[in-house]
Amino acid sequence: MKTRILIFGIILSLFAACSDDYLERLPNDTLVDNPEFWNDEGNVGNRMFAFYTHFFPGYESGWTRSNFWTLADAPETSWTDDAAQKAATYFINNAPSTASSAGWSFSYVRQINLIIDRLDNADMLEESKNHWLGVARFFRAMEYHRLVKRFGDVPWFEQVVDDTEKDLLYRQRDARTTVMDNVLADLEFAMEHVRVSDGMPGLKVNQDVVKAFTSQIMLFEGTWQKYHGQNNAAATKYLSAARTAALELIESGRYSIAPDYLSLTTSETLDGNPEIILYRAYEPGEVTHSVMGFQLQDGQRNAPSKDLIDSYLSSNGLPIEQAENDLFESDKTFSLEMANRDPRLYANIDSSRKYLDGVDVLFASSGYYSHRFINYNLTEYSGQLSITDAPVMRYGEVLLNYIEASAELHDLGEYSLNQNDFDISFNELRKRESVDMPLVTFDGNNLSVNGMVINDPNRDADVSSLLWEIRRERRVEMVWEGKRYDDLRRWKKLEYADMTLNTKLNMGAWLDKEAFVLWFNENVADADTQIDLSDLDGVNLDREGTAGYIIPTDDPSAVRAYDERDYLYPLPTDEIALYKENGVTLEQNPGW
Repeated sequence: MKTRILIFGIILSLFAACSDDYLERLPNDTLVDNPEFWNDEGNVGNRMFAFYTHFFPGYESGWTRSNFWTLADAPETSWTDDAAQKAATYFINNAPSTASSAGWSFSYVRQINLIIDRLDNADMLEESKNHWLGVARFFRAMEYHRLVKRFGDVPWFEQVVDDTEKDLLYRQRDARTTVMDNVLADLEFAMEHVRVSDGMPGLKVNQDVVKAFTSQIMLFEGTWQKYHGQNNAAATKYLSAARTAALELIESGRYSIAPDYLSLTTSETLDGNPEIILYRAYEPGEVTHSVMGFQLQDGQRNAPSKDLIDSYLSSNGLPIEQAENDLFESDKTFSLEMANRDPRLYANIDSSRKYLDGVDVLFASSGYYSHRFINYNLTEYSGQLSITDAPVMRYGEVLLNYIEASAELHDLGEYSLNQNDFDISFNELRKRESVDMPLVTFDGNNLSVNGMVINDPNRDADVSSLLWEIRRERRVEMVWEGKRYDDLRRWKKLEYADMTLNTKLNMGAWLDKEAFVLWFNENVADADTQIDLSDLDGVNLDREGTAGYIIPTDDPSAVRAYDERDYLYPLPTDEIALYKENGVTLEQNPGW
């Protein structure tokens, strides 16, 4: 039986009553306020477990969609350049009315502050107390990172505020940098005091988990400050924190890159995987998920885009359209398009053939069928009963955080990038046994492979060649892991996901319908499943005739276009009205 996080019913019941209204108070029952409760490490640890599904949802559970693959209607999962067709409308043209619909909730902040208050007064050994205070402050940092990512400036609450203290509850938002400085202070305390090991490796918060998430949070904020705030001092501070946290994990030697890339998202258990820092475990009859089910059922109407496919390098380490690349021949046949590419492409896309609507029960609107989360040996656990474990934080991401933070600091003139930086991070990913891509050499401000400078003719002119390749590596290494949306936002590059600006988003594989019908009937169909051209009438092409690139949708309402306001979420109108009733003007975010 797989080891798993156990969240006992008594813990869940204590937290189930918490509403999205940030004025909601944690239940003051005898279990919470009895001082003896907080003197016991077991009680405190069980209380902390109640936060895990909020901060580390993994693949979620049941039919609830996660940020992995399933591409729900929320911007976090649908607004990227990795997927074709999906329309992410945010909140259409209007701000949401309620706090719950906007995600403007400080209930978790209040809960955590209450725990910190109780721990401060607990009769516990100093090491134990500081450990649990570190875990609590880590969770507070995680929650404020979520709030700041959504709304920018938010009020910082460091202590429990009573709902009668109107002047503290209803006040102007604190500046983003003020909040994030406090977040950094919480993370630094946690990195110093949370235990290196606290049992249940990979399933409990320890010092390594804190450092890994510090590298993630501070990379987000550092790049946000650089590209949105033009605040190089803040960018340098946060990027340096990201780099340091990642480097400490690298130098610890406790983790390494797993041999098989695909197994990271298809394994029945991730217990003992050398790359996994934190994961969520699933087990039949206990906790299951539907990520694999969504990939297997009803076809993939929100399939990989041509833009994503073209981002994968050839196996010689060069972009497919670079003039010196003699490995890439053409994308006019599927076999040629898939030939001699980064093996991570094959771990994401079924390279055996196109999957078309009207022909296949399992199809992809773009013709590119993604199978990164499918374990074909476990298909009896499909639907909402999938049992593959979810990688919440893996060493591969830490390596990517390290090299990007280092390169951004180099770009700011705050750090001198060198070959060793790439050898301990970027090249470790390239040396993965199932990947085995050419190692990169750092030369000036460029990267090269086998003596040839990487020069992508399709590079965004606003991005240096060095950062472009680092961002490409991040994209293909972490595809469908729920990170791309945040990456585009922090780089101030949501235009990449705008279907009116990037034509490759509503584009799939090249399809010669006549040739496909002949091939399918000879190689796939039996006597009862023969097809003809009429079966492909529903597959739209980008040009007249029977050959062209697949167009996943001809529905104008499914076309997504971004606006500058979309980098921040709108504040709920009911909350703005509530502040006004209490004499405070809560300014709406720009453009909403």
